[in-house]
Amino acid sequence: MNRPLPFKGFYTDRDGSVLKRYWTAPKDCRVCPMKSRCVPNTKCKKITGTVYDEQYLRAYGRQHSEKGKQMKKPGQSTVEPVFGSSAQFYGLRKIGVPGKAGAHKVMLMTAIAFNLKKYLKKGGKKPSLDIFKTIMNTFQGCPAIFCWQIQPRPVLLKTL
Repeated sequence: MNRPLPFKGFYTDRDGSVLKRYWTAPKDCRVCPMKSRCVPNTKCKKITGTVYDEQYLRAYGRQHSEKGKQMKKPGQSTVEPVFGSSAQFYGLRKIGVPGKAGAHKVMLMTAIAFNLKKYLKKGGKKPSLDIFKTIMNTFQGCPAIFCWQIQPRPVLLKTL
């Protein structure tokens, strides 16, 4: 009803997120003819928004601009299918190694395998030994850790 909704302050919710709070004066809502539809069970209209609203709107505008749509296309056709295929067809919905470093190595190996498969499927030459040496040199810094992380976990046997 063309009344101002002034900023009243910041507050932190249970998750630790900082939010901005706006609300009208209760006297404005009491005399408003739309109160029964707008805020029937409270004294006044309250609106809460994140402190990052300006940045979210700017990012949303960039993503939906013509340039943003063009920039999104290559990622949708090159990067996202790798994650989708690895989750759906190669059993990587969960990564069974501890820590971020282990998960990073699993994702690297998945990406390498996926790219080799894609390369061979497109009619590329069979990979030479140099390619495999390059891959192994990538993981040379921590082969013991990598082998430890991919070892099967011990199985507990039931005793009767």
